[in-house]
Amino acid sequence: MMDEPLVTIGMPVRNGGEQIRTAIDSLLSQTHRNLRLIISDNCSTDDTFEICSAYAQADSRVTVIRQPVNLGICGNFRFVLMKAETPYFMWACHDDVWAPDFIRKNLENLRAHPTAVASTSRVIMATVDGRKEMSNGTFALRGDRRQRLARFFRDPGEVSRFYGVFRTEALKRSFPENIDVFGYDWIVMALNLLEGEHLELPEVLLTREDHHEDHYHRTLVRYQPKSLYRWFPHLPMTQVLRRRLPPDVWRVCRGSILRRNAIQTLMYAKYRVPAVAPLVKALAQIERVRARLRSSSSAHTL
Repeated sequence: MMDEPLVTIGMPVRNGGEQIRTAIDSLLSQTHRNLRLIISDNCSTDDTFEICSAYAQADSRVTVIRQPVNLGICGNFRFVLMKAETPYFMWACHDDVWAPDFIRKNLENLRAHPTAVASTSRVIMATVDGRKEMSNGTFALRGDRRQRLARFFRDPGEVSRFYGVFRTEALKRSFPENIDVFGYDWIVMALNLLEGEHLELPEVLLTREDHHEDHYHRTLVRYQPKSLYRWFPHLPMTQVLRRRLPPDVWRVCRGSILRRNAIQTLMYAKYRVPAVAPLVKALAQIERVRARLRSSSSAHTL
């Protein structure tokens, strides 16, 4: 065990409830034992802190930090990352479940590919009513940085790659302080792809809870005071990317990023203008078909 590389798992949480027990159990049951779990309780109003504290008392690998003020979602994700002092890092949500070999197999994959900065498995998205679909956001991204970023923005999907295993220092460089905008996870992954390649294992080793689209719309309305950005939710994200991506990369990705803006604007407009909902539904179906075709094409290519 002492020869294994140490991994930090960062779990940002607010009001995790009973679901967090299942998540923590699956993390502490990993076959890769040499890990540290840092839980940041972001001002929970339920018994999340008490539940997590009991795990910390029972297992020395667990550390629980109770935030005195609400850091926000983005701030809490960045907080646990910056606490990591290990070569490898991964984020964990309180409502996800990992197969026992998730960490071990992704670590092996990363160590076998020195030019890669992240590795994840295939991911299942599960809804509360029992439906399950394969995530389209974990495909490998290889080649030079322009190729990686262009492929990513053509179809980022649910950005499930955000929950892979990363090289810690490269990920820290990819998460600036001032990117607390809707779609910050796209920004972090884009900046991380400047650092190196992303890998994908062919097995399903992670099950994520799939929230309804309305969940993200309500989050947008709750945290975004400006009406303009409620209508154009990814405009602030685009502004950050324009500033932070190198000019040659921005030129290659610009068209795809603007297209993603248009798609997201329509997706959220249906909550304000119900009449456009049928059009949005039809476009979403077309996008899903396109994503499956691209995924199949990429699999054959690789």
